[in-house]
Formats: sequence, structure tokens, C-alpha cells
Amino acid sequence: MPTDDERVRELLGREPRGDYEIVVRDATGDPVVLRNAPLLHDGTPMPTRYWLIGPAEIRRVGRLESEGGVDRAEAELDPDVVQAAHDRYAAERDALIPADHDGPRPYGGVGGTRVGLKCLHAHWAWYLAGGDDPVGRWIERELAARERFTVRLDHAVLRIDWSDDRWDLPVGLDHLLTTWLGDGDPPHPAALTNALGDVSDHVDDIVRDRPEAEALVEIGVTGPAAQAIARLEVGVDDPAMPCELDRDTAEEIFRLVATESRADRAHNPGLPSADVDTVLAALCTVVAVLRRLGLDRVELVAGDAG
Repeated sequence: MPTDDERVRELLGREPRGDYEIVVRDATGDPVVLRNAPLLHDGTPMPTRYWLIGPAEIRRVGRLESEGGVDRAEAELDPDVVQAAHDRYAAERDALIPADHDGPRPYGGVGGTRVGLKCLHAHWAWYLAGGDDPVGRWIERELAARERFTVRLDHAVLRIDWSDDRWDLPVGLDHLLTTWLGDGDPPHPAALTNALGDVSDHVDDIVRDRPEAEALVEIGVTGPAAQAIARLEVGVDDPAMPCELDRDTAEEIFRLVATESRADRAHNPGLPSADVDTVLAALCTVVAVLRRLGLDRVELVAGDAG
């Protein structure tokens, strides 16, 4: 096993030029964030107090930056709040400069930024180290949304996105309605069981590929059919989204819808006539995923089925 210093040199790709501490590690103990002294060994100012060196964290934030993350964060966050964060960062760093130092001094705030935003990596490093950084909180929300396990209820396929992975499973809403749920009005119990099993069997493929899926606590469900489920649950045409749906409620709604005729389903308040069949297949899918992954709840999210 390499020493901490050896691993830091390996991650940096060079010899460190100043004093540092490892202040954040990953689950394996590998360094993620360094806290740097404000001056390098030769007296050169070091404006970046917190330095991100974890490869996984660098990749995650790098993707966010490459997709315009800096501009988006700058547009969405209050500039006065961001400037206050820069001031806090600079005050912490500059307080460690020796009182008798008469050479060049570090400048700017996070990562040496004078105004606005420059580098999400520096903000993420400070935030991971416990810094009160609104940009870091924004990054956390963005990464969580990007990397969340999301089920898209589409007519053609059941699309699942998780981090950089995507699966298009051949159990879309139309498949369930045509293959299993159209055998009666309402469908026969055996057909419902087969439909649930069909979805579950395909989710098994994901679990075999990514066993950590079974450790998920909550997932997102999106697409027009997700909104149809929310309409049915709340009983209004325009429910507030996102809408949390716990497992017991999902099971109860599924049982009610699955045992109603199409004509009875059409009388449900808030459910458009176009969703009378779709909502049955959508609930079947959601319940199957909840059961297979052992989840207690899902979050229904507005959006198209893209």
C-alpha cells in the first residue's frame, strides 16, 4: 500500500510544492480533498485552499462543467451570496499567512476567483471539506439529479437512467397493455401477475449488472404517465410535482385500478380519458420496480418520456 504522500504524488502527477493536509477521503481511505497552506515552499501564493484530487470526484464535476455548469450556476445563484462565500474562503486562507510575511499574497476567493465563478472543482472541494459554499450545495443537487436512478415511463420501452448508464427495457407501456393487460376488463389476476413479473425480470438484468441497485432508498419516476399516476392519487388535473408516492399507497392504487373496469377508471377525478389504460400499465411498472428493488417510496417527477 502506498503512503499518503506517495498516493498524493500519484494523484497530482507531480511532487506537491507546499504543505497540505488530507481532509476528505473516500470509503476506501483514498484522498479526495487536500487543504493547502496559503504559501508554497518557495513563498509563491497559493490561492486554492481546498484542492480536489479524487479521480471519481474530478470526473463527476468535470462532466458538469463540460455541460455548461459554470454558466448555469452563475445564472441561478445570487451573486451577493456567492461573493460572501468567496470572502469567507479568503478570510480562512489569509488568516494563516504569517504576520511578518512581506511578499506576494494569495488573491481572490474560491480557487483564486476574483468575481463570479471560475472552477466548480474548487467549490466542490471546499464544500466536501465542510465549507459553507452555496455553489457546492448547487453542485450537490445537480450531481444528485444527474446520477439518480430514474425510471422513464415510455410507451415503447421502459427507460432507466442511472449515472452514466442507460437501459432500454422491452417492457414499455404498450407492451404491457398488449401482451398482458388487455385480456379482460378488468384484467385477470394471472395476467396482472405476469405483467409484474415481466417488468421485474428485466429489472433483474440491471441488478445483475449493478448490484448496488438493491441499496437504493428512493428513485425518480418521470414521463407523462408519472403525472397520470399523480393525478389519480391527488384527484386533481394539475397536481403539484414532484409528488412522493410511498409503496403502500402505490400498491393500494394499483389494486383499485387493476380491479376496476375501464368505464369505472374513466370516472376517477383528475384522470384524463387518454390515460385510462396508460395509468394501469404505469402503476404496474412502478409497483414491480418498488417490489424488486425493495423500495419504500418513489418520487413522481414532471417531464416528458424522452
